[in-house]
Amino acid sequence: MINSPLISVIVPNYNHENYLKQRLDSIFNQTYKNFEVILLDDCSTDESVKILFEASKNPKVSQVVFNNKNTRNTFNQWERGISLAKGEYIWIAESDDFCDCRFIETLIKPLIDNSDVVLSYCQSHRADQNGEITGNWITHTDCFVPNIFAQDFIMDGNMFIENFLIFRNVIPNASAAIFRKSIILEEYLQIENRLRYCGDWIFYFKMILKYNIAFTAESLNFFRYHDKSVIATAAKVESRIEIIDIDFDMRAQLISFLAQNKPSNYYNILSKNKTIVKSLKYEKGILLIRNNQKWKGFIVLISVLDVFFKRYKIRKNLTIKLKRFIS
Repeated sequence: MINSPLISVIVPNYNHENYLKQRLDSIFNQTYKNFEVILLDDCSTDESVKILFEASKNPKVSQVVFNNKNTRNTFNQWERGISLAKGEYIWIAESDDFCDCRFIETLIKPLIDNSDVVLSYCQSHRADQNGEITGNWITHTDCFVPNIFAQDFIMDGNMFIENFLIFRNVIPNASAAIFRKSIILEEYLQIENRLRYCGDWIFYFKMILKYNIAFTAESLNFFRYHDKSVIATAAKVESRIEIIDIDFDMRAQLISFLAQNKPSNYYNILSKNKTIVKSLKYEKGILLIRNNQKWKGFIVLISVLDVFFKRYKIRKNLTIKLKRFIS
């Protein structure tokens, strides 16, 4: 039992018996030692409970919580773990991922050295269900030129949002990050089930606004990709339209949050977000047409031209007629 840990490692698990041992070994074998481990199980139906019970004997484990009912929302588990945490810093170590033994040692340094840094994260390898490296998430940021994620940096959080995070979640895996507990407000983790696909994305926006973020280019995290992972489900073509709608909801919440907090670059972020929303609407319209929902697709595409209609004072009778047609 650790009396005064600097870091609380929260392991939320649900039916990951195949990956738990590698996950836990990678935590217990860290070169940095001042941490506690909080094990959470969300009513697993596999052999996870046995593995976690055995792991609870490790002196690093301070608490083990077995839910009697599945919460169906991983962010409820995050909130539970954070409420139990004694450490000044939090690491959400997802139960199907694993890491290098130097993970904590490396990522904690920017947080300790710079009080303005509230989140420190690293690059991730892609790993398959067998733990074999299949690629690297550096390709996730290839759309940015230059791809600054090839080197370490500390950046103002507002600028990080404007230049990167507003476009896509460039922190694709929660397991790759350690963050400062003191700046987390309870409402940051009250994320609807519908938004769980991008709940961590919203969480990062709220956390780093008006603070600094640190990035380590070395791949110390192994983000496992398997057929039951959230990212695998999200990647299915038939889910893309729903994901775009969820993205719209997330962005609406984000803009509301930014409007309340008004960072210095608020209008720059707002402008870029409008461009992204228009692009997503165009993609949704095309997908609907390809999925034999032509009229719905046409309406969405016409809505993309709203600016054009307003600019040239053209009446949107066509849009109104099409809406009536399919209603």
